[in-house]
Amino acid sequence: MKANSRLQWKISFLFLFLFLIGLWVVRSESKDGGGSLKWVLIVSVLVLWAIFHLGLGRILARPLREITDVVGKYAEGLFNWRVRLEGQKDDLAALGNQLNRMAEATGEKIESLSQALAESQALLAGMEEGVLIVDLNGRVQKVNGAMAAILSHAHPVDIGKHYLEVFRDPELNELIQETLATKQGQRRTLSPLSQPGRSFHMQSSLIQDPARGIGGIVVVFHDVTDLKRLERIRQDFVANVSHELRTPLTAIRGYVEALLDENLESAPQAKKFLQIIERHTQRMEKIVSDLLLLSEMESPDRMLNRTPLDFGALISSAVEGLRPLAQSKNLTLQMEIPARLPPIAADGQKLHQVLVNLLSNAISYTQDGGQIAVGIQPANGGVEVSVSDNGIGIPPEHLSRIFERFYRVDKSRSREEGGTGLGLSIVKHIIEAHGGWVNVDSKPGKGSRFKFFLPGI
Repeated sequence: MKANSRLQWKISFLFLFLFLIGLWVVRSESKDGGGSLKWVLIVSVLVLWAIFHLGLGRILARPLREITDVVGKYAEGLFNWRVRLEGQKDDLAALGNQLNRMAEATGEKIESLSQALAESQALLAGMEEGVLIVDLNGRVQKVNGAMAAILSHAHPVDIGKHYLEVFRDPELNELIQETLATKQGQRRTLSPLSQPGRSFHMQSSLIQDPARGIGGIVVVFHDVTDLKRLERIRQDFVANVSHELRTPLTAIRGYVEALLDENLESAPQAKKFLQIIERHTQRMEKIVSDLLLLSEMESPDRMLNRTPLDFGALISSAVEGLRPLAQSKNLTLQMEIPARLPPIAADGQKLHQVLVNLLSNAISYTQDGGQIAVGIQPANGGVEVSVSDNGIGIPPEHLSRIFERFYRVDKSRSREEGGTGLGLSIVKHIIEAHGGWVNVDSKPGKGSRFKFFLPGI
């Protein structure tokens, strides 16, 4: 740019020098006449100088305008523009090349940052965990979708507000306050006011900014409701197994000791004691057998012996096998089996166990003189089987847990009936292993209806 300016001024000074020489000639010869022609020559030189000076200025100013326009595009964030000064090899051309390289590098950096930002946004949006970001002044900077679902009163419009204005959960506010005060991560368990019954593990961490140090805090919410439920089930399972096995073992031990204290042959109650021992031993065997079956059905390596089944014959076999037990309580046991059913491929032995469990359950909880009905019908490309009774029914608060292992509505009565508390859990696992579903409808005092579906071939 300086070279172009110097060239322009050199040429201007040359024209000015010629003009001064012409003026001197005019003055020196003005006495001889013919001055008009010479003045015309001088004026022509001045005009040519002015035209050349202005034209050269425009020529030299064009690269500057090109550079200025492109820099303006860079200021708007349009880094795909380039300075084009074809044929020039001066300082302005060098400046244009440097600007082009700077724009290319800056564009690549911005594209890389935009891609990283898009990936981060997608990651936050796709996370099941809730994420909350707060700056050191306590202002909310980011709330992802999962967080907004966890804390229903948190919305994107709350960005920029102080966390005390947004969140009304004391435990969360206390965690944020303590993290800001101590500059150390914290851990808590929260049950949000907006979601009673659910539990979340909260963990706060500091955001480290290499240039400014700590830039804020991030709080991550992890839903541990199912983990707590599984832990409760595990604890209940251990307690129930211990209790179920302790009862028959105590009875067996007591009667064995009684037999040992007396002469076995002369003891009048020996036969009765042995019968009690046999009954409790059978109960223990049933508990262990059900536990093994349940463990087998829960295993990812479970094997089902699927073969084409005559489902009507399978139901008839289960009903006839339990008819004597139903007759002992004066119960009416009915079947309704259509002539034609969709073909079913399933594990007949395990489905027989399902029917036996459901029928045994209905017989146990139906009063003497009641009715039990078994029905089957085509449905959605498979079959739908129902076992209904007009027994004591199930209270609504127990329906959601009726298929849990060892769960009993009336524990004392269940044990009197000889149940293990695993029958309905086994039913659920066997049906779901076949790709079907099972549910129950019940009203206290009106009876219950268990229904399950199996897909066809």
